[in-house]
Amino acid sequence: DPKAKAEAAAPAEAEAAEEPAAPKAKKRAKKAAAAAEGGAAAEAASPEERRRAAQREMQQMVVRLRQEGKSEAEIKAAKQELKGKQGQLRKPDGQRELKKKAWLEWLSTEPAQDKVQAQRADKLQRQHDLVVIPVVWRGRHDKVDVLKAAEDVKACVAQQGVDVWVDSRRQYTPGQKFAHWEHRGVMLRVEVGPDDVKEGVCRVAKAKEPGDYKSVERKRVRLPPAGARALLVTLREWGLAKIKIERREGDDDEEVGADADAAVATAGTDEDDVTGNWAPHVSPSEAKKDRKAEKRNGQKKPKRKLGSGMRAGAASR
Repeated sequence: DPKAKAEAAAPAEAEAAEEPAAPKAKKRAKKAAAAAEGGAAAEAASPEERRRAAQREMQQMVVRLRQEGKSEAEIKAAKQELKGKQGQLRKPDGQRELKKKAWLEWLSTEPAQDKVQAQRADKLQRQHDLVVIPVVWRGRHDKVDVLKAAEDVKACVAQQGVDVWVDSRRQYTPGQKFAHWEHRGVMLRVEVGPDDVKEGVCRVAKAKEPGDYKSVERKRVRLPPAGARALLVTLREWGLAKIKIERREGDDDEEVGADADAAVATAGTDEDDVTGNWAPHVSPSEAKKDRKAEKRNGQKKPKRKLGSGMRAGAASR
């Protein structure tokens, strides 16, 4: 009977299909056991053994990457990635770890806390007698000239024993630098901008209240070396007692005079792009319009009156 033969052959075929699957299952079980033993061995391994294993892995990876022709930048990136996966594997009794442990223990003591507080307070103390601030912006072609003029001012004043520093930091605006030094107690400064360099002058500024640009008094003085004496005399009269130069006849001729533009009290607006003792920003187009308006109002020509003959000729035409 065909049905009986098929039923008799089915168990045999099932046994034959199970026979090759048994070795595969055994292999999988062996691999799982080996992985478990390896993980247990890795956990049981000492930190020194894990560190050495990580070093070997790192060395093998570098050798392989160099054989593949990878660049040093790519190798460095691969090393950083591998270090992130491995974690910190330093010697627990190494010199670096011992220093770190000793430093943390010292930091928790009371003398260490007092020293940290004293260092923080010292950073907020006044550090310089005078600050020279170049008013420059990125991308300007005259930036080098402004920085050179600021260095000339510093060299001139430093010869008198004054602690002077040029604040040429690029991450802060001029107004932020002004406010920074005023709040640290340096109320006297010298400002040098692109227009000042063209005119051969600098601006000596003295603030009365930190952060209040309306209280700033400014005077324009010729740049060194032509105006070196006038600059030193102005700084002495405005509070730098270390300068031993006295005013004499003829010194007033070298001074340009008070800065009328800076003396005008201007209220801060939302369009102001700087912070601190700095007048609100005026765009070149607005300044041009103001000059044209002043020219029209100040030099307006009166209308010419036509004579009787001219009026008659105009009427005939």
